[in-house]
Amino acid sequence: MADICSYLGRMKIFPAVFAALSAALMCSCGAVRENAFATDESKLWSIGQELSFLSKYSIDARILRNDDAIVLYSPHYQGRVLTSGCGDEKASSLGWYNREVMALKNKNPRTEYLGGEDSFVVGPEGGDASIYFDQGAIFSEENRKMPEIMSTLPWKLVGASKTRARFEAVSEFTNAKGASFSVKAEREISLLSRDDVSKILGVEIPANLKVAAFQSMNKITNTSEADWSEKHGMLNIGVVGAFNANKTVNTFIPYRPGDASALGDIVRDNVFDSSFGTSNTGRVFVSDDYVRFKCDGRHISGVGISARRSEGIVLSYDDKNSLLTIVLYIRPSGARAYLPMSWRDASNSLDGDAISVFNNGPVSKNIYFSNLFYSIQTNSPALSLAAGRSQFHLQRTFHFIGSEYDLDLLSYKLTGISLKQMRNK
Repeated sequence: MADICSYLGRMKIFPAVFAALSAALMCSCGAVRENAFATDESKLWSIGQELSFLSKYSIDARILRNDDAIVLYSPHYQGRVLTSGCGDEKASSLGWYNREVMALKNKNPRTEYLGGEDSFVVGPEGGDASIYFDQGAIFSEENRKMPEIMSTLPWKLVGASKTRARFEAVSEFTNAKGASFSVKAEREISLLSRDDVSKILGVEIPANLKVAAFQSMNKITNTSEADWSEKHGMLNIGVVGAFNANKTVNTFIPYRPGDASALGDIVRDNVFDSSFGTSNTGRVFVSDDYVRFKCDGRHISGVGISARRSEGIVLSYDDKNSLLTIVLYIRPSGARAYLPMSWRDASNSLDGDAISVFNNGPVSKNIYFSNLFYSIQTNSPALSLAAGRSQFHLQRTFHFIGSEYDLDLLSYKLTGISLKQMRNK
């Protein structure tokens, strides 16, 4: 996920023109801003509605399908998973992507957030080796640009079946220190069966629960002549999942307990702006073994968990839609350096977040509309790759829909967190 503050530049809408702009968007894009005046913000589109929308605006989208689930993805949009559903076209659409940006061709994906339930990103965004700012540029929202490999560059679809798809892309960029990078990126997304899910999680999945699960294997190769190092500049791989927010959604991040002198802060406030900060808002609660963070799409805020604290898992619960979402990533062993995500505070350039969660919201008290989404990002360590060497980052996403009893049973077996603790507070 991009630095929280960068979202402000993407979503600024001045009050004086908001009414006219909303009307124009409604006329030109139909339901592009379907939540602008929604009476039930928690009502999800169906996969069938998504397919109709994507077809109407000629958005390149393909389908993965198995007996349990369906996934929509796009090679044009960097092989990202747009959304998924537990079942067929009648199933609820569980991911969030920016329909407005994809439908309005005059929007610039380098400065507008595209979203998607699973998308590839490269860092760092923060620190003096950021790849989001030109050399010598002031670190501001106006100067921040998403690298083309994760915004405007279509990826080549190199293989596809009913349940998986593989992509690749090559790109070059220069960081804020002037160091150049040539990279090859590869990515495979694949659906997971119910049996796969049970084996991966190590628990039996209740028969009455609906399941949608997939994973992305992401690889980056240093195709430069120079080795990547702390002196030259390093990169990292991240995967971001954007999901639908409403008043009943909370996320939960189990963490490794221990003394702060050895492990650092339990949770970090990832918004370094007093007008939008997360601290002292009542949106974060730290228990003895997990962090709860409210994700309602109503307040720009974010939290981060360091690699020293991360247990490799994030959960979210949407009480209104009886939806439990679990995101896992493969944690590397040993103490590893992590690159900064936020360019507003990079005082320790090798102690970045392994996991971060962002909640969207209006950019001003005078603006009542915001895109209703939250996002979860996992990151690889800093990659000090020699020329020609590669590194992987794997992220898995699981959705479960069903009865309170079955969801509670699954959640408690996996994390020790009950549905009662997950309910909106």
